[in-house]
Amino acid sequence: MERFLPQRELRATWLVYAPRLPELLDFPEILGLRAPLPALVLPTTEDPLFTRSETERAGRILAKVYVKAGAADAFQISFFPGPHKFDLPMQEQAFAWMKRWLA
Repeated sequence: MERFLPQRELRATWLVYAPRLPELLDFPEILGLRAPLPALVLPTTEDPLFTRSETERAGRILAKVYVKAGAADAFQISFFPGPHKFDLPMQEQAFAWMKRWLA
């Protein structure tokens, strides 16, 4: 299976800063380790680093992990239009998510 994150992109996220972790696990596997704890993913539709097709595939994998963990409602993925960003609509959804799960 093709990896989600090519070696050249390993500096793109804090998820891969644990030494040697990206050699052993890929993004959905890393995030899936926290199941059944809540997880929100807010990708964009035109991100060249995390493409929509790759992110959709990761989302399907994670949804299955959360179902198996008995926490299907604790995982959410929502796509936003545009390039890589974290704009106001995304922030609003993130804050609503945090209020729901952390309050």
